[in-house]
Amino acid sequence: MIESRGTAIGSALVVATNRMRESDSKSKVIILLSDGESNSGNIEPLTAAKLAQAYGIKIYTIAIGKEGRVPTPQKDFFGRTQYIENTLDEATLREIAEIGDGNFFRVSDNQALEKVFSIIDEYEKAEIKETRFKDTRDFYSVYLTWGILLFLVWLLTKSTPVNNILED
Repeated sequence: MIESRGTAIGSALVVATNRMRESDSKSKVIILLSDGESNSGNIEPLTAAKLAQAYGIKIYTIAIGKEGRVPTPQKDFFGRTQYIENTLDEATLREIAEIGDGNFFRVSDNQALEKVFSIIDEYEKAEIKETRFKDTRDFYSVYLTWGILLFLVWLLTKSTPVNNILED
């Protein structure tokens, strides 16, 4: 999982901008919670921030994480905690917030994050329409299993006397 890591901040900002550009809300806000390292995606974060700003979307950035070696939830074969090198790019997050007419925040724990969200909540007041999705269950595996089973039965009976009688 760690080998394929990557954060596409620019792509995330473009997707958020695309979703909000046709909104009728008075206040359009993107809250970017990241370590600031954009090492994936096709779009530069600053270009995406300028696009959001062109649509009148305000961007608040929250830097979270720490510099250096950080533990991951994965354990190795012997149950030891695995570590990865992490970088924190506050400069990019500050610039994104500046372009997006928002603010930059730096948090280090859950209490600080809750405080930042309450500050943003005071700045931005808008009615939120929530879309809910119903969790559905896929049945393709049942049909696939039956299909494979019937195919195997057909293969087994293909070269038997029963098949020869049916062909004659």
